Amino acid sequence: MKVAGLFIAFEGGEGAGKTTQSQLLADRLADLDVSCLLVREPGGTELGEYLRDYLKSDRPLSREAELLLFEAARVELVTSLILPALEDEQVVVADRFYGSTVAYQGYGRGLDLDVIHSLNHFATRSIAPDMVFLLDLAPEVGIKRAMSFQTTFTEGTSGELVALERTREGTRFEDLDMEFHHKAQEGFLAQAGAEPQRWVQVNAMQPVDEIKDEVWERVRERLFPAATAKPRTARKMAPQGELWPQAT
Repeated sequence: MKVAGLFIAFEGGEGAGKTTQSQLLADRLADLDVSCLLVREPGGTELGEYLRDYLKSDRPLSREAELLLFEAARVELVTSLILPALEDEQVVVADRFYGSTVAYQGYGRGLDLDVIHSLNHFATRSIAPDMVFLLDLAPEVGIKRAMSFQTTFTEGTSGELVALERTREGTRFEDLDMEFHHKAQEGFLAQAGAEPQRWVQVNAMQPVDEIKDEVWERVRERLFPAATAKPRTARKMAPQGELWPQAT
């Protein structure tokens, strides 16, 4: 099915369900035979995946270098994959985009927001998602979710859960204190409040299927406006002129 190009991004803190929902949306589009590109940040390209491995690790990295590595991964993703897909009128679904940089490196790390906006503008060649779904979740809940996704547990001698190992991907951001995550959440909410025409705030405490359906309703309205438009009720013109009898 051929549709006009549409760029959709999922944003939110750790454990909010961005990867799950972006994959579910891509699967639904594929089921409808809608050409779709699913990407993640950082990643998606050879350079991006290389940088992702470093950025997610616990290796030493200044906050300024961290910002620039994210931007390097982004410019490669945009030029190599996202722009060509949009030019080909595909739907692009992104698991994070520059909204995360504003929230994490700007609000969370405390770097200059003007510098970040300028770098984002350069790295994206000025493109922006048409729709951004903010999966909103309390940081405390999100971190618990994220760590359970990435950790293998066993039962201790007293019945408590004991972490055995983490998956290969590191947890640089999950391991930061709650003050960082609350600041990052503030950054996401600030962006959603500033651009309500593009950002859609979704309660990420809902069951996965309910979030999936809520996301799809909004996407369907953008992709297939004719199918979702409500029929108009014909308006009757008020009688006017000498041809109509006048009330006495």
